[in-house]
Parts: sequence; structure tokens; C-alpha cells
Amino acid sequence: MTEIAELIAMALVDLDYGVAYPVSGLPTAQRNTVNLVIAPHEFFSLQVGEAESELMRAAEASVSIGVEQPGTSWFEVGTHYASVGRAVLDISPFATAELRRRGLDATHLQLGYHTSLDHWGGDQARRRSKDLLFLGSMTERRSRFFGDAVSLLWDCEADIRLFEYSQPMTEPRANFVSGADKRQLLADSRVLLNVHRNAVPYLEWVRVLEAVSNGCLVLTEESADYGPLVVGEHLLATTYDTLAAYAASVLIDEPLRREISTAAYDFVRTKLELTALLEPICEALFEQGVPRPRPPLRTRSYRKTSSEQPLWDGGILEDIRVQERQIRMRIKELLDSETELVQKLEAIEAKLRFGDECHQEVTTTPAWAGFEPAVTVLITSYNYCAFIEQTISSAMASEGVAAELIIVDDHSQDSSVELVRSIMREHAEFPVMLIANSANAGVGAARNAGFKAARAERVFILDADNYVFPSALGKLAAALDREPEAAFSYGIIGRLDGSGVMSHLPWDPRRLLESNYIDAMAMVRRSVWEQVGGFDAFTSLRGWEDYELWLRIAAHGWDAAFVPQPLAAYRVHGVSRQQTVDLDTESLKRALRKRYTFLPWDDI
Repeated sequence: MTEIAELIAMALVDLDYGVAYPVSGLPTAQRNTVNLVIAPHEFFSLQVGEAESELMRAAEASVSIGVEQPGTSWFEVGTHYASVGRAVLDISPFATAELRRRGLDATHLQLGYHTSLDHWGGDQARRRSKDLLFLGSMTERRSRFFGDAVSLLWDCEADIRLFEYSQPMTEPRANFVSGADKRQLLADSRVLLNVHRNAVPYLEWVRVLEAVSNGCLVLTEESADYGPLVVGEHLLATTYDTLAAYAASVLIDEPLRREISTAAYDFVRTKLELTALLEPICEALFEQGVPRPRPPLRTRSYRKTSSEQPLWDGGILEDIRVQERQIRMRIKELLDSETELVQKLEAIEAKLRFGDECHQEVTTTPAWAGFEPAVTVLITSYNYCAFIEQTISSAMASEGVAAELIIVDDHSQDSSVELVRSIMREHAEFPVMLIANSANAGVGAARNAGFKAARAERVFILDADNYVFPSALGKLAAALDREPEAAFSYGIIGRLDGSGVMSHLPWDPRRLLESNYIDAMAMVRRSVWEQVGGFDAFTSLRGWEDYELWLRIAAHGWDAAFVPQPLAAYRVHGVSRQQTVDLDTESLKRALRKRYTFLPWDDI
């Protein structure tokens, strides 16, 4: 919102208007002055300590410039204040039409080209290091899109920056760039992918304009209108279902990409200059006078009044929730107790049979001896015979990195071990070690066994029901090369059940305290694993072994490197460990808070 305000302010200065920006406090009616309020849904809502009557008085003295799409709560808030203002402008023709439908005399303010947007300058010889860029807030629809698209977009240099928007962004972050950094990023990218926030076909015009002004081709989901741009001439558009496939095909047609992006750049510079678009609107505001204030729209206020009552007793609802939590906790306790009992019985059996309750049978392929790996892929498996062959194949298909494979079978009761040995015979040329436990020890102990056997400094953790794309190991290793202070690297993972993406946010220890947003599929420095003591194999936090390790790494002051690209796929199924973990997350969280009391839990 600040960027839009700065853009308009600079264009007004170019038109020789006296401009004061930014201005503190609420707008007041003044002679020969027009108060422009960019994004009324944020400006008025974020005024701390101001009464609603004062906010409405300020709105009456202002010309609002709306920037939000219909169908969102923010659009409703903006409309609430705009309805009493001296004039109503909106940067979207789609939103302008909706405001007019509601009875407001709204005017479309077409944002256009300004030199401050352009960090490219038309230099066709400039190398663009990124193939595909996405910039936008995280919504369920966008998460689902990228979750489905990972299998089509892994083979390119993608940069997918999804950010959470529970509160206004007041400063840049790794996944939320602004100003010169954002325009530089666009000038370094070949294609900007535009996916709508929700089902409303609203074109995110500011994002499109910034991309076009930097020679970046816009590939968007079909929209209600494209403003002055022409599909096929200035940008490309297709359906939600075919957008990812279309992106993959466009990336291999550089002449087409360059032709359309250049045509769009030339068009906005010559036909869509912001000063020329603003001038008639300014003349209307200054010369035609200020319209009389209109009464607020007869719509229900977005604010909840004290007279509103819940439809039924909230206490009953809370009682039901408490009972549900108690039942889920008890179910998890019983499942964990059963697992612990099985482990004890298997340890006794191994002790009687082999003389060692931790007995392991180790098998290697002929290629194992003498091989010097750059990366170790560690696969832990327990009863995953149905999935492990695909998992192993994906690791063996890795490109651009010398990898060895260690498989730790945690005493599976199915035919997993026999299948792995069969695969090892078929791929004797690949360095593989199989460690078969004679008693189930749990995932933490299984991973520790794999780390101890690993010969590479970098160990990629891969559960036996997931898989990686061929470029994943190389990109994660390169990230650790770039960031020596990073304990591990990770990238975006698509969920194969169609429910979206995971591990899609950059490393942020404070965000990590809210929940574990980073999956175990990560490349960890073996030296860091040793320094922090490895995975906790004796914890009551069964199912959260990776979360506990990330917290311990954060407590030791290490960072993590995020690769904003699709790297792997996560399988959700009935026997997944996550199903048990999700039964009770609250008690697990309490246990972690008790263990790491020195972390800033109270700040989240």
C-alpha cells in the first residue's frame, strides 16, 4: 500500500502539484486541499485509539483510493469508509464496477508506467537468472495450486514467495519483497506467474504493472478483465487447471516470451504513462468542485456491535471442544503406549536371538566401497513396502550431485527389507547401504543410525513414503554453499493428496515457535547434527522428532537456508505417522515449551 501511495505521489509531483506525503494524523477538511487516502481499508482500520465517529469524519473529508478486490473482507471495510467520502477512486475496473453497482459514483484510476517502476530499462542483453516468479499472500487456493503444480515446475529456476498475512507487513522479509528489491527481482525473472487469491477473477493489476515495466512476461489465470492490456499481445492467460502446464511450455519458448514481454513494455511506456492517466482525474477533482458527502451505504457494518449475540451458548461449544481434545489425547496416549510396548518386546526378542537388543544387519552394494559422496540420502522405513521403491528410484535419479543412499529399516513387518535387497541387486552400480534393525527403535533412533553411517557432510532426510525431484539435492547443496551459517536447507514440498504445499516459508525461529512449518525432508549438515546431539531417540515427543531438532538448532543460534522452489512430494495416507501426531498437538507443544523455556514463547 505504501508503494502505491509513493507511486501516485511521485506522479503528482511530476504534474507540478504540491504534494505532502506522508502526512501524520487523520485527514481534515481544508480549502484548496484534496486528501487522498490510499487503501482506506488499512488506513482507517489501523488508527489506534481513534473512535469510529472520528474515523468517519476523516473519511468524509477524504478521497479514497481503493486497492482491494471484491469478495474479501478488506474490500467491505474500504467500501464502508469510501461511501461517505468526497470522491471514490479504485485502481481496478472490476472493483469500480462493483462499487457502482452498490450506488457509489466511483471512478477508475488506471495505474500506469512510471520510471520509478522500471529497473530493466529495455536492456535485451540482460540475463534473467530466474525462470519463474510468484509473489503473493498464502491462501488455500494458491496453496492447492502449487501443491498440484510441483511435478510440472520442479525442472526450472523457480522463486515462489508465499507470505502469511495475519497482520500488515511493515517491513521486507525473505518471502515478502518490496520497493527496489522487488523490481530488481522482476527484472531478473523471465515469467511472473499470477494465481488469483480466491475464485473471484480479479486481476492483480499492481503486480502485473510492475512485472510488465521490467520486461517480465505475465502469465495469469483468466480474469474478468485485463485493463488496457490484450491477451496474446501483452500477456498470456489460461485456466486455473492448465496454468502450471502452460507455464512449463512457455519457459521453453524464449522467442515467444521475449516478443510478448517486449510488446507489453513498449505499450505501457508509450500508451499507459501514469502522469497522463492522472491528469484528467486531478483536473476533475480541482476544477469541478468537491461532491457533497453521501450517507453511508445501507449495509451491515463490518464491526461487531455489543448487541450482537452468539446463536447459541458458547460455553456448550467450549465444553464439547474440551471433551474432544481429551478423547484425542487419550487415543494418542494409547497408541504411543502400544508402540512402546512393541518396542520393548522386540528388544527382548533381539537380545535373546542375537545377544544384542540393538542388533543390526548391514548390507551394501558393490559400488559402496571406495565411493566418495557429496551428499548422503537417508531413507528411514517402517512397513512402507508399497511406497519405498518409488522413493529409492527418486533418490537414484538425482542430478548434478554425487549421492550415496542409506536405508534404515526399523524392523518392518512387511516385505520392505526383501524389496530393498532386490533393488540393491538390480542397481549394484549405485552406492547403497541397508541397515536392518532387529527391533523397532523409533524414527529418531533410526535417523541417528543413518547419520552415524553417513560418509558425506550433508545428509538429506527422506521418509520412505515420499520422493524428491531430480534437481532437489543439487539445489539444496548449493544453498548450503551460499549460506555457511545455515545448519540445514529445505524447499517447497507438494502434498500428493491435493491439499497444498508445505515447507513454503523461510526460516524464522519466532514463526517456528507457533508451529512446525518445516517438514523433515531437509538437507542437514552432519557436523551440526553432532553438535546439537542428534535426534532425540528417548523423547515423549513421538512424531515431533524433526520439530524438536529444529528448535534445538534454533536454540544453538544456527540459521536455515530456504530454497523457494518445488523440490519434493509428500504422501498423505492412512498409515502415515502424521495421522497419530495430529491427534494431540497441544500436549506436545506444552512439553516443548517446558523443555526449551529460554526460547521466546511468550512473544508469539
